[in-house]
Amino acid sequence: MKSTRYLELALIVSALVLSSACYAATLSPAQLAVDMRSRGPTAVVQMLDRSGRFDAVLTSIASGNTAWVGLAPELSKGTDAGASAGLGIALATALPKNPQAVLQVLDGGPVMRADIVCGVPFVEPTRRSVSAYLRRAIPAVTRVSPAKDFAQRSACLEALNRAKAAAAAL
Repeated sequence: MKSTRYLELALIVSALVLSSACYAATLSPAQLAVDMRSRGPTAVVQMLDRSGRFDAVLTSIASGNTAWVGLAPELSKGTDAGASAGLGIALATALPKNPQAVLQVLDGGPVMRADIVCGVPFVEPTRRSVSAYLRRAIPAVTRVSPAKDFAQRSACLEALNRAKAAAAAL
């Protein structure tokens, strides 16, 4: 009887490991969205972190791909402090590449605020890297039409310009 219980437990653990491995191998924005709806953002972020795939998600968001950037608000609901910072950096990296997508997801919440994402949230950046970033980000956001419904556009530009003034003062 005891060996049957151990066998059942081993099968359950194996299934969980295999499902995590399959999940990591087939990661797509559509699948991630489905998983967050069914399991919740916290469980999905934890699974991504445990499987070593959260960084891959952040890299995909940082690419500026609209589908990946669009996942950021839901992902932010499941992040802790470190993952939230990583998400803000990924969105900041995506900003010059796809400003419309990034501006659309900014919501004023604790992770997705314009002053965070557009405020150059990089970890220990050099003056040179900040200047190069701002030379790409400010024109990109400026090109987004103010007539379109991007409520965070002006707040983002203000944060970028504050970062530019701070960088110039260094």
